[in-house]
Amino acid sequence: MILLGVPVLAGAFLLVEAGLEHIRAPEMLARAAGTGLVAARAIAAVEFVIGVPSVAAVVFGTAELRWALAAQTAMYVAFAAHLSWRRYQRDESDCGCNRMGTQVGPGGIARAVVLAAATCAATTLYPAVALPGGGIAVLLVACAAVMAVLLYTLPAAVDGRAA
Repeated sequence: MILLGVPVLAGAFLLVEAGLEHIRAPEMLARAAGTGLVAARAIAAVEFVIGVPSVAAVVFGTAELRWALAAQTAMYVAFAAHLSWRRYQRDESDCGCNRMGTQVGPGGIARAVVLAAATCAATTLYPAVALPGGGIAVLLVACAAVMAVLLYTLPAAVDGRAA
């Protein structure tokens, strides 16, 4: 169960990073989501506000933070649904996932689906997915950080850059 914590933590790191990117530059998210700047800033704030407690939930195993994992699941389900809908409509413009300018495609959709499934499982099994103390926790956090970087770049590597 502890190993399930690694992708869930990576997903939480992604939410924090995406939230910070979208707070700094809400225009790209507004374009991609088809919203105004106010809505894009609100989405960015929600990404960050869910991501930070999700990180704490996995690292510390605090029962009061289980809600954050449920909210993280909902965020990734919403991302998957939004990207799937855009893909269905043959919209291959910028997905708004990050500042790399990645087009909507199967890589971004798969990332959102897998992270939603992993986080849903973690929410159900919580706190069994919390990281243990000691040196192994440091190793697992490092693994999650590496996985987050790889997941950050996955849609661009699989789907290509937006035209």
